[in-house]
Amino acid sequence: MLAAHWFKQPARTDEIKVGSVYKRAHEGNIVETARVIDVGRDALGIPHVTYEVSVERARLAKYEERRTLGLESFAERFRESIGGEAGSAEQPKADKGAKTKIKHDA
Repeated sequence: MLAAHWFKQPARTDEIKVGSVYKRAHEGNIVETARVIDVGRDALGIPHVTYEVSVERARLAKYEERRTLGLESFAERFRESIGGEAGSAEQPKADKGAKTKIKHDA
């Protein structure tokens, strides 16, 4: 367990902000791109990230959806930041009053 700590950098949850964009590559030329829509706490005080994800695979259709993950889980899953600016005019703001179907990852 101690060896794993030496070789694996902890997730940087303090750097995850609204408007940030992250990428995660998988085998088979599959790429997930996540744009952070909201960062906040649920009713129990647990921090979560709501994000728009697009999944692309070479020569196949791309799909997009909105998801929510715990902050730590999001930081572990998406380690590669590829830009985005908090408060950028190009990034849509989350409508906290809107009801949206959200897929919760385990």
